[in-house]
Amino acid sequence: MDFFYSVSSIIEEDVSVGQGSKVWYFTHICHSAKIGRDTNVGEKCYIGEGSIIGDDVKIGNNVNIYPGTIIKNKVFIGNGANFTNVRKPFAYRKAKKILDIIIEDEVSIGANATIVGGIKIGRRAIIADGAVVTKDVPDECFVAGNPARIKKNLKDFYDHKK
Repeated sequence: MDFFYSVSSIIEEDVSVGQGSKVWYFTHICHSAKIGRDTNVGEKCYIGEGSIIGDDVKIGNNVNIYPGTIIKNKVFIGNGANFTNVRKPFAYRKAKKILDIIIEDEVSIGANATIVGGIKIGRRAIIADGAVVTKDVPDECFVAGNPARIKKNLKDFYDHKK
């Protein structure tokens, strides 16, 4: 194994973890999940079955990533963020449809943000702490609030940094 994992973590069968990655205390990674190279998964995280996480991703503590989530490369996820996969859950009924979430490259997601199922977050977008994202987020936008709304277009900011 070319990655670090805590003895208190649970890594189920058929999980792939890339070289140089770290899985910290009390984290549960479910069957068939894939984690890329040099990715850090914080303490007490849950990564659902079949989730895909890219290279150089930083996942804070207490993050829940449910099945159907694809997180691409160089993404930052703050502590306590949640990725759901059902829009209208019922207590005693199984979901009819699992909704995928796609997080593009270089996205930053603030602490305690919630990303609901069926959402795509565009490249280099920034999600504010505590935001509840219920709609797709375009590339290079800053969103905040509940529900999250575009507060600023970051295209000029990123163009200026080139």
